[in-house]
Amino acid sequence: MPLKALLFGSIGVLAETSDIQRRAYNQAFVEKGLAWRWDPETCRYLLQFVGGQARLRLLSNATNAGLSDVLIADIHAHKTQLAGEMVNAEINSGRPGVAEAIAAAKQAGLKLGIVTSTQHANIAAVAGAAGIDLADFDVVVSNADVAESKPDPAPYLYALDKLGVDSADAAAIEDTGSSAASAVSAGIRGIATPGAYAAGQDFRQADAVVADLL
Repeated sequence: MPLKALLFGSIGVLAETSDIQRRAYNQAFVEKGLAWRWDPETCRYLLQFVGGQARLRLLSNATNAGLSDVLIADIHAHKTQLAGEMVNAEINSGRPGVAEAIAAAKQAGLKLGIVTSTQHANIAAVAGAAGIDLADFDVVVSNADVAESKPDPAPYLYALDKLGVDSADAAAIEDTGSSAASAVSAGIRGIATPGAYAAGQDFRQADAVVADLL
């Protein structure tokens, strides 16, 4: 069955931002008076869980830090600001094959979407730095659009509804195992292209796993 829609499932599919996010969290921790420091191994573990505030809450509970919801939201907002600045300074292209995949999909007449569980500000920052025009996309889903985060299928179901496309007629590109599970749970074919910190995650639900979109 021919495709009618191609969905990019996260900012990490568009550009490699994992280490930027890690460094932004660490700077936010320092500036908010926390002694936490996330090394790459910590981030690899936390990438199994979707959502920055959820990861902060997970560690707060695990370490008995007792961070309030207000402080967690404040740390996350500051991290987002710092990460946006780093993205603008350090990112100047998308991941290999992303631009080509977007161009090929447009030429084939497919509908395009970005389906994430992050803030729209993060999507705009990464897309802009990577030279990706959000105007090329028929739907852009952020955490403001649905109450449930991945791996729940809700973000993808919302995108399909907005596009007027059946799940069998869509494919999704994801960079983490939990996010790929979201697409598959929505009945969408999943293509995994693991990010730098997601290598070794469980991608068995994906229909294909590729190093990059080239």
